[in-house]
Amino acid sequence: MKFVIFFGLYLFCVVSNVDECEEEKVIFKCVPGVLYRENDCNMCLCIKPRLGCTRKHCPSRINPRLRNCVVDSTWKRNCNQCWCVKKMGTVCTLKRCGQKNKPI
Repeated sequence: MKFVIFFGLYLFCVVSNVDECEEEKVIFKCVPGVLYRENDCNMCLCIKPRLGCTRKHCPSRINPRLRNCVVDSTWKRNCNQCWCVKKMGTVCTLKRCGQKNKPI
């Protein structure tokens, strides 16, 4: 039964070409001055060559997929680009979608 559900979700992603289903291997390199969000919780700023993030205590209800992603994968989430970064989890650019994609 689990296989049928997994296969159905996989097939849905392939057929519908959903952006969040697509992953490709890319090593994350932050861009100086760009704002990012880590695991939908902490705010981060790229200060070459490292990403500095706030250290808020994030609620445990945050989706575990954000932390347990496939390292070095990347995907689009609305107008933002996301990466799975080793020892961090999901890191996404922080742009306002629909307003000429200006940073927040």
